[in-house]
Formats: sequence, C-alpha cells, structure tokens
Amino acid sequence: MNPVEETYQRFARLRQTALTVGILALLVSAVGFALAGKTQFFRSYHYAYMVWMCLTLGMFGLTLLHHTVRGSWGLPILRFLEAGASSLPLMLVLFLPVLVGMSALYPWARPEVVQANEHLQHKTGYLNVPFFVARSAVYFAVWIALATALRRSSLRQDETGDATLLQKRTNLSAPGLVLFVLTVSFAMIDWVMSLEPLWQSSIYGAWFIVGQGLSAFAFSTAVLLIAARHKPFADVVTPNLTRDLGNLTFTFVILWAYTSFSQFLIMWSANLPEEVVYYVKRNQHGWQYLSAVLTVGQFFLPFLLLLSSRVKRYNGLLLRVMVFILVMRVVDLFWIIQPAFGLEAPRVHWLDITLLAGIGGLWLTWFAQQVCTAPLLPRHDPRLQEAWLYEHSASPIA
Repeated sequence: MNPVEETYQRFARLRQTALTVGILALLVSAVGFALAGKTQFFRSYHYAYMVWMCLTLGMFGLTLLHHTVRGSWGLPILRFLEAGASSLPLMLVLFLPVLVGMSALYPWARPEVVQANEHLQHKTGYLNVPFFVARSAVYFAVWIALATALRRSSLRQDETGDATLLQKRTNLSAPGLVLFVLTVSFAMIDWVMSLEPLWQSSIYGAWFIVGQGLSAFAFSTAVLLIAARHKPFADVVTPNLTRDLGNLTFTFVILWAYTSFSQFLIMWSANLPEEVVYYVKRNQHGWQYLSAVLTVGQFFLPFLLLLSSRVKRYNGLLLRVMVFILVMRVVDLFWIIQPAFGLEAPRVHWLDITLLAGIGGLWLTWFAQQVCTAPLLPRHDPRLQEAWLYEHSASPIA
C-alpha cells in the first residue's frame, strides 16, 4: 500500500467510526424523544442541526469564494471544502424533523399564539408554514445545484485536464456567491431569527455568514493539519501555507467581532424595548457569564494567538487554536439559540449532546465518503504547481 492509499484508509476509518457513533447517538436520542417529550427533542434537534448546517454552509461559501478569487490558499483544502458542501443533500433530509417539529419550535407556527398577539398577526404574510417550507425548498435547491455543478466541474478537470473549466467555475461562482449571501441571510432569518419573531436585526444574516466562514476555516484547516504528516498533504503543507490559512482565520475572527459588536451597538444606542430584549435575555441569570466566555474565547484569545507568527508556522499549535475555535462556535450557537426557547439559565440537556453527536456522526460519514471518492488534491490545476513553487522558494513571513 502506497502512502496516498494509507491516507485514504484513514478517512475510511473515520467514516466507519463516525457512522457507528452517529447511529448509536441517534438511537439514544430516539429513546430521549419518549422520555423527555417532543418539545425538548425538537429544540435539541434544532440546535444540533444548526451547528452542522452552519458548518456545511461555511464550507460551501468558502468553495464559492475560492473559485471566485482563485487563491492558491484554497487548493490544499479544496477537497475538504467540496466534501463539506456535498453534504447539502444529507442536510436537506435531516431538515425534515425541523419541519415536523415547527409547532414546538416557532411561536408563529402555533395559531393560538398568533391569535393572541397583534404584532404576530401583522407578520403572517411572511411567517406562515406553507411559505416557510417553500422558501426553504428554494434555498436548498439553489445551494445543491451550485455545489453539485462546482463539484462535477472540479472532478471533470481532474479526469480530462481541461483548463477552461477553471474559468467556467469562476464565472459560475462569482454570481453564485451573491446568491449564497442572499439565500443564507434569508435562511438564517427564517430558521433562527424567527424563533423570536417579535425581534429583528438587519445585520443578522451577515453575522451568521461570518460565523459560518469562521467554522469552515477552522474545520478545514484542522483536518488539513491532522493529515499533514501523510502523503500527498505532506508535500504541500508548509509554513507559508499555514501562515496564509491562519491569517484568513484571523480575518474571520475580526469580522465576527465586528458584526457582533455592530449588532449590539446599534440596538444599545437605539434602546428600543422590542430590540434590547434580545440582549437583556442573554445577559442575566447566568447567560452573562457565557457572553463573557464567548467574548474572550471567540475573539480575544484567537486574536492574540493568531497574531503570533510562531503559532501560524507550527502545525501543532495552529491545530489547537482551530479546535478551540470550533468549540467556541458550538458554544456561540448555544448562546444564540437556546435562550430563544425560553431557557432562563444556561443548561445543557443530554439530548443536546446526543443529537449533536448523532447528526455529526452522519455528517462526518458523508464528509469522509466524499473525500475518499476524489483525488485528495486537484489534478491538472496550474495554480497548484505555482503554489508549490512559491511555498518552497519563499521564506515564511509573519
């Protein structure tokens, strides 16, 4: 067995392990449906689903970004980005329980709640079940069509060496990126912001998109660093590449802090009761401590660590930072979603964990399968050779 085949075998083992863990966790969660009740089950499911959906959308967004700007930084992680984006059909199937549990998740999906609230009655033209389902179908149709077209084009270039496909992907990805921003913004408004239908934010979509990009950079870089000791990644992972990936992650850390603070500042300065309730709810009864953890853990610590050229040059150090960022992203989504369900104080239900593991196991199974069905690095891409020459000729820069 050659070294590249051994790398494929490692992803195959990941697929088998993830599938086993995912099935077991979902079986335990099914028992939890009977023990904890459908309301708790669907709320935990929604949280777990959004954690993995945000990662999926982040991987898809970075795929579009890479093909648009055609940066060499994306070539070593391209197969991981494509594999993550290719899980959108799986996420479509896993979205069905969210539709089934809409009445337990969304106040506007309960007729008695709408009838008792005049403000909700004014929003029924947009917030109603048929229109919600139709919009979600459009989002998935756009995402799956774009992701499938890019994946097929990329693999076709591997087979044929047709360099014109590179420009075609750029021509598709540039407008695709605009569609991505629009559809993801509306999807996050529908799926998450409408959990609290009396509250609204004009920066909500951008806030989520930045967070998704941060998750995707952290995850794809972590996978690359883990695989960096083995062929073919050992040939392309150099201090210059890890510096670039660290700098891009650093950029998204700053963007996340900017969008988060901008949203808070706008609402604080306006001081409107229907807006400030969002932060009032998340800064009392123990939630304020989680807010402090996120401020430090998702901004200040990564910011200071990724400023260091030493951290970005050494795989082990950068890997720890990426894993830490991923953990903070899970905590961040908990802070966003759980208070919307009326959870007065931070409390992790065991279904939150089992469903997070169950959906994650299925997602990682699909991810590893997609990685195993394609070349680990793009073939016949002239940028890969250019990047290799650059990486092995230029000295690392902080």
